[in-house]
Amino acid sequence: MPASDPPPAQQPEVPAVPAAEAAQGAQLLIDQFLPRYDFAVVHAQVFRVPPEVCLRAARNLDLFRHPAIRALLDLRALPGRAASRLTRRRDGGDHGPAAMFRVADMTRYGWDLLGENPSEIVLGQIGRPWKAAGATAGPVAAPAAFAAYDKPGYAKVALSLRVDPRGTTSSILTIETRVALPDAASLRRFRRYWMVIGPFSGLIRRVALRLLDTDLRQPGPARTA
Repeated sequence: MPASDPPPAQQPEVPAVPAAEAAQGAQLLIDQFLPRYDFAVVHAQVFRVPPEVCLRAARNLDLFRHPAIRALLDLRALPGRAASRLTRRRDGGDHGPAAMFRVADMTRYGWDLLGENPSEIVLGQIGRPWKAAGATAGPVAAPAAFAAYDKPGYAKVALSLRVDPRGTTSSILTIETRVALPDAASLRRFRRYWMVIGPFSGLIRRVALRLLDTDLRQPGPARTA
C-alpha cells in the first residue's frame, strides 16, 4: 500500500522558512516564486512507479472524474470565471464550463504557469479569495514579477506538483500550496476564509491522490495514456 504523510488541512500555518527545503537539501522550484509565505498545505504520497511516469500521470489527472470534486471546484471558480468574462483578461474569449480539470486546464480558473522543470511544475495566482463574486480576481503577474509583487489587499498563491525518486522503482509526489499575505488586514481576512475553505481544499487533494493511485495501479498502456 502507498504511504502518505499529509498534515491536517485545517491547520495550514507553518513558519516562514520552509522545513522541506532543509530536508531535501536542494532548492525547490516553488522557492523561486514564493520563498516566504504565511500559510502552507502539503500532501505527499509514495507511488510505485518511476518519477517521470508519476508526474505525467499527475499532470493528466482529470479531477472532474469525481463528482464531489467537480461540484466544489465549479462552485469556487464561479467568481473567477465571472471576472474573466467581464475583463477578458486571459485570451479575449468567453468560455463555458470546462469538461475536464487537469493541470493544463487550471489557467481557465485564474492560474498562471510560473515555471516547470522535469521534476516540478509551479502555478500561481494573485487575488482576493475572501471576496464575493466578481471581486476575487487580481492582476496577472509575469513569472519574473510574481515574487516581488506586494500590493496590499491581495493574496499571492503558489501551487507546486513535485516528484522525487524513492529508491530505484518508486517516487514521492508532493502537492504544496503556499499563500503570502502582504498586510495584516489581508492576513486576517484569509484566516477567516481558510477556516471555512481549508477542510474542503484538503479533501480535494486527498481524493486526487486516491484517483492517481487508482490510475497508476492500472496496466502499463492504460496508465501512460
